[in-house]
Amino acid sequence: MSPHRAGQEPRFPKLHVTRVARTASTQDVVLRAAREGADEGFCCVAAEQTAGRGRQGRAWIAPPGAALLASVLVRRSSSVATGIPFAAGLALVDVLEATWNVAAALKWPNDVLVNRRKLAGILCEVEPGVPGDERVAVALGIGVNLHVDRFPDGIEAVSLHALVANPPSAEVLLERWGEALGARIAELEIGGIRAVLDDWRRFAVGLGEPVTVFGPAGIIDGVAVDVSDDGALLVERSGELHRFLAGDVHLRAAEPG
Repeated sequence: MSPHRAGQEPRFPKLHVTRVARTASTQDVVLRAAREGADEGFCCVAAEQTAGRGRQGRAWIAPPGAALLASVLVRRSSSVATGIPFAAGLALVDVLEATWNVAAALKWPNDVLVNRRKLAGILCEVEPGVPGDERVAVALGIGVNLHVDRFPDGIEAVSLHALVANPPSAEVLLERWGEALGARIAELEIGGIRAVLDDWRRFAVGLGEPVTVFGPAGIIDGVAVDVSDDGALLVERSGELHRFLAGDVHLRAAEPG
């Protein structure tokens, strides 16, 4: 891989997909590939994960073949990497609306909801860049319910096959999402995270609503008022503003208890 030079970021490439029937986690495959110097666009797709993970260390479980389970390697500057979780969620919203006429929304930081039920989740994990490369490596994981008939009790979720007559295959959805992701990353390269936040707010669910945030420092009940220019969620409680760069948000009206 040739060293990165400022101002010469390439377009996001077409995904170079490695398919596996079963793996512990596609994130682990991509993180390992990143450490070994794999190029941007390296992608691992699994029919089944035995130890897939979501945000906050949660397990991501799906019946074999029932979901799109993939991770993609993104190599960009630190300033661009900050916006990748928002760009990735927006890319999926873009594709669902344009191709399958599904109106989806976004819950901070990057859950994709339809009618306030979770359709997809996105996870970003960062590895330092390889020697001689100023960029960081981001393992960008995506899980989309495609043909999931039942969810565990207490889980407000939905599957794409319940929303469209002819749901796409995992391969088709991944390809379309990869193209849309490239377009959103191009926006980040030009304008940073601010270039995508206005669109993200347009699709956001939960802003202006009472929420419970489970953050690293504890639990806060308040009103989600906005997202700052560094991606932090701003929650007001008793006149005091709290900032969250990581955490799990519960929409209290939709997720009682």
